[in-house]
Amino acid sequence: MRWLCIDPGTRRTGVAISSPEGAFAVPLLVLEHDASGPDVNRLAELVHDHGVQGLVIGLPLYMDGSSSAQTLLAVELARRVAARLEARLEIPAGLLGPEHYDAAASAGGCDPADETRGIRVLLWDERLSSWEAQRAREAGGGTGRKSAGKKKAAPDAHAAAIILQSFLDATAPAPDCVGMMDDDADGQMEP
Repeated sequence: MRWLCIDPGTRRTGVAISSPEGAFAVPLLVLEHDASGPDVNRLAELVHDHGVQGLVIGLPLYMDGSSSAQTLLAVELARRVAARLEARLEIPAGLLGPEHYDAAASAGGCDPADETRGIRVLLWDERLSSWEAQRAREAGGGTGRKSAGKKKAAPDAHAAAIILQSFLDATAPAPDCVGMMDDDADGQMEP
């Protein structure tokens, strides 16, 4: 399953995409916008152009898990995007207080039992993603010289890729380990 992820900000929104099978995430682009947030029609275009089946939206929370003004803006954006895509909005259990679940349900499309719609839109905890993106960019800097004709992806897109990878890792099915251990008494793995 292919996923798109956005990391909404006040002026820029990072966008990342998963591999077609949904195994790994890569930065895609950065959308510039005003304080009203990214254009939901542009997001719908990206979803359709890249043939994704799901959209992950980074949810900014304080380290203790409490909400901020940015949290409320992300929830509102998720509701608008879900409405535009005619998708159901999913909020992982325990991520937000009950008032957010009620607001999402009243906006339409929050019922997880509703399997009639093809695109999934969900919120995902993004704590530390921007910090991790900056750290990864600094660690990968190498010599510090810029490659001729190549620009590095913006930190916003890297943060979106980190959020998406976190989601993909958390929701990936467990590998099948049957037959991995040798029946010998030493318990060594077979080559």
